[in-house]
Amino acid sequence: MLKPSHFVIAARGALAMGGLAVAVLALGPFQGAERLVGLSDKTAHALAFGGLFAVSLLAFPRSRRGDLAIAALVLGAGVEVAQLFGHRSASLLDWLADAAGVATIYGASMIETVRKMARDHGGKTFAEIAALDRRRGPRRPSISFTPAETKAESANPGHDTFAQRAARRFPVR
Repeated sequence: MLKPSHFVIAARGALAMGGLAVAVLALGPFQGAERLVGLSDKTAHALAFGGLFAVSLLAFPRSRRGDLAIAALVLGAGVEVAQLFGHRSASLLDWLADAAGVATIYGASMIETVRKMARDHGGKTFAEIAALDRRRGPRRPSISFTPAETKAESANPGHDTFAQRAARRFPVR
């Protein structure tokens, strides 16, 4: 019987193979190979890293989208740095194309989240929806107090004993 965990396993295999393919194409002697299939260099970068990010969303379902996006961007930066040492041309524009591919998939992955928020809490602001999130613990109220002055304290300012200062700072509840 097919289970969701089977898709996760298959996605992890596809991610490993895709990552290896991107590494070989980006670092090997295949500069300009994207033109053989009619793509520009920037389009190939965006498709490659957007695709890797999309597969990583399925391969690691318990990881946060933002963390996976950062990992994809770090991988893209690593490829560009490795190209410097591999006698290839490294470019900030290539990394920006990687980022554009990751951002496109990130935006598309947020669609279902926004649809669910619209269905469940359509009339509320995002701040009100965030306050309803059970994953965020209730915030502890900030404790602020001003101790009451006694007659002895007001008569002798600046010359308090340790006990008097402690009593002001930690009043009896």
